Amino acid sequence: MADDPSDIIRFGEDERLFVIRRARRMFRRGQAGADQFLSAEEQPNPSITAIIPARNEELTVGLVVRECLNYVGTVIVVEGGSTDRTAAIAAAAGARVIRDEGLGKGAALRLAVSHVTTPICVFVDADGSHDPIDIPLLVAPILADTADHVTGSRLLGGSDELHGGGDEFLRLAGSAFITYLFNWRYGSRLSDSQNGFRAIRTDVFRRLNLRSRHTTIEMEMIAATLAAGLVLSEVPTHERRRAAGYSKISLSRPSIWLAYGWHLVAGLCRRRRPLSP
Repeated sequence: MADDPSDIIRFGEDERLFVIRRARRMFRRGQAGADQFLSAEEQPNPSITAIIPARNEELTVGLVVRECLNYVGTVIVVEGGSTDRTAAIAAAAGARVIRDEGLGKGAALRLAVSHVTTPICVFVDADGSHDPIDIPLLVAPILADTADHVTGSRLLGGSDELHGGGDEFLRLAGSAFITYLFNWRYGSRLSDSQNGFRAIRTDVFRRLNLRSRHTTIEMEMIAATLAAGLVLSEVPTHERRRAAGYSKISLSRPSIWLAYGWHLVAGLCRRRRPLSP
C-alpha cells in the first residue's frame, strides 16, 4: 500500500474549472493580476500548530500532514487506537504523533492541545475533506487580532459531503438547526457551527474548560466562546467528500443523538461570563 495517496485526494476537473473561470473574471475586472497567481506560496507560519485526530486513516493522513506543513510550523497527529499504519505514515510525513486511548474526538483534541507550544491551533480532519490551503484564511482574523476563534463555513464555501443521501440530509438539517439555536441564544450570525475545520488561540481553548469527549466538542467550543463574550468569526472553506476510509460517527446510534442533545441544551443554558484568567 503506497504511503503517498496523491491519486486518492484529487484536485478534480470540476474544481479546476471552477477556479480558472473565476480567476478569468477577476482578470477582466482588474481585481487580480497574473503576478499574484505566479508568486511564491506562503511560508509555513511557526506560530501555528495543526492538530489532526486520526484513527485508521492510513490512506490519507500522510498527504494531509504534508499539505498542512506548507502553512504551519508543527503538525500533531492524535492517533486513537488504529489497527493500520496511520501512526507510522503520519510520523514519516513529518508529524509529531501522540497516542490517546481512543476515547473520542473531543478527548483527542484536548490531549493534543496540552502538548501545543504555539499561540494558535488549527484543527484539521485526517480524511482529506478539509483542504489545508485554507489554513491561512482561517488564521488571518486571529493574526490580525480581530478574532479569538474562527470557524470554516461549508455553507459559505460549499460542501461535497452534505448532500445526496439520508445521512447527509440529517447532518445538514441538524447543523442548520443547532446553528439557528446558537444564533438565537447569543445574538450571533453564524452559518455553520458544526464544522470541525477551525482555528483558535491556544490559551483560549485551554481556558474554555471543555469537557466533551466526542464530536460534540465543536458545539461546545462554539457555545463556550460565545458565552464568554469572545470574538468568533467565520470564513468560507470548502469541504471535499471523504477521500477514503469511513466516518467514525454513526447516526444510527442512540448515544450519538443523546450526546448531541445534551451538549446542545448545556450550550444554550450557559451563563454569559468572561473567562477566568
